[in-house]
Amino acid sequence: MPDTSPSPLTPTPPPSCMVCSGVAFIPLGAHKGHEIFRCTTCGLCVVHPLPALEQIADIYEDYASNDLYIVKTKKKVARSRKRLKRYMHLAKGKRFIDLGCNIGTTVEAARELGLDAHGIDIDSVSVNTARKIFPAGKYHQGPLETMPADWGPFDLAFFTEVIEHIPDPHAYFEALVPRLAQGAVLYLTTPDAGHWRVPKRFTDWDQVFPPDHIIYFTKDAMTRFLDQHGFDVIRFIWSHKPALKVLARKR
Repeated sequence: MPDTSPSPLTPTPPPSCMVCSGVAFIPLGAHKGHEIFRCTTCGLCVVHPLPALEQIADIYEDYASNDLYIVKTKKKVARSRKRLKRYMHLAKGKRFIDLGCNIGTTVEAARELGLDAHGIDIDSVSVNTARKIFPAGKYHQGPLETMPADWGPFDLAFFTEVIEHIPDPHAYFEALVPRLAQGAVLYLTTPDAGHWRVPKRFTDWDQVFPPDHIIYFTKDAMTRFLDQHGFDVIRFIWSHKPALKVLARKR
């Protein structure tokens, strides 16, 4: 009887999709030894197996991009101010949080626009830099679960270029949702794995560099994910680049 067991060189997909529970996957190739798979139901792309938590945590010790961000501080504040002006009118109140605030440029922009501005980041160097450069803002260093009890409920949350780094986005949102007011607006950005400009060979995409980026959403996957956590999509914002930008409201 022929041996039908899989070859030891055949990459093993996840048992199921973390968003839609689908069980069919397409292998997309590997980047530096990290295999990537696409769910055939919702399009979510994920590194499997996920890197060890210690390997992920090491990336954010004295985050290398900080020096570049500091040089561009004024431009980044101006850009954040422009973005906030587009969407802050959708919020019902003035309590704002930037999730993954880095050196605080968006927090400062929100403060300048009259919002009660807060920021949180897991990187201590980033938060200490934010406190030094923009001392009028409120900052917390650590996981979301350790955020001060008296912070919130927030009316507007920015979550930009963060979710692709998180190994368990469901756990993150389970911690986030209680900190948001009913009707709160969420502005979220992440690379768009379903964008027409993503290369045919997925691993040629410049956004594919695990263990930094480990999860890649599509619009379908993001809609399903947000719905599971009590959000309705207001709209997806068009982007010429393969960037997924979404506005959503907490039910």
